[in-house]
Amino acid sequence: GKMSDVKMRLLVAVYLLFGISYVESQVPVLTPSILYVNQGQTGTYNCNVGVKNNHATWFLRQTPGKAPQLILRHHHTYTEPGYGPGISSAHFGSTINAAGTEYLLTVKNTDTQDTDTYYCVKWYDNIGFVFSQSSKLIVTVDKFPEPALLVFPPYTEDNESKDSSTLTCHISKLAVSLVNVNWLKDGTTLQDGVSTSNPVRESDNTFSMSSYLTLSSKDINKDSLYSCMIQQEGSSAFVSKGVKLSQC
Repeated sequence: GKMSDVKMRLLVAVYLLFGISYVESQVPVLTPSILYVNQGQTGTYNCNVGVKNNHATWFLRQTPGKAPQLILRHHHTYTEPGYGPGISSAHFGSTINAAGTEYLLTVKNTDTQDTDTYYCVKWYDNIGFVFSQSSKLIVTVDKFPEPALLVFPPYTEDNESKDSSTLTCHISKLAVSLVNVNWLKDGTTLQDGVSTSNPVRESDNTFSMSSYLTLSSKDINKDSLYSCMIQQEGSSAFVSKGVKLSQC
């Protein structure tokens, strides 16, 4: 009858409510959500996995445009963490609280090479692998070595024949892979027409990348000064020398 139908709906609603909240609580929480550390100091992350189970907790780092890299995995039954390929136990460490629910990741004697995006990952029964939200580790230094920024005008034939023209900013000698790039027109930030590549690690352990500014013919002002500005996480901004299209 009608009553049992209402009861059934109520039961389903209650089940869904509790079922969903139960599943949602099974998420590892990584804190802080952004971690600033002075170069040479120790940085510490806390990954609260919420439950003690038979599965290890993993810490990963990810450079923009690259696959995540395993730093270490740990579990309350291990005597020490298991490290990913090429990871030094002198640099990264981990401890677990008595309840087996909170995992600490310590990054010792930090360097700008540690500036990256970090995650923790936990396997939960009935769900599988669950990633925490990401956190940036930013190693701050007084002053990074000066990067090289070069702005190239569009090719001449591009300049005349097409509906749009593209300027290129080549950026190299970056100390970190977390970089914000902006284009400026006469010192004012441009929002549209910008696309920026992921950074690439060079053999000397610096990063390089390119950013492109595409302008439609009607928006081009040949007497305006176009430049690009970069902000490396953990340091001050640098602005390139500008180019005027009238001088190209």
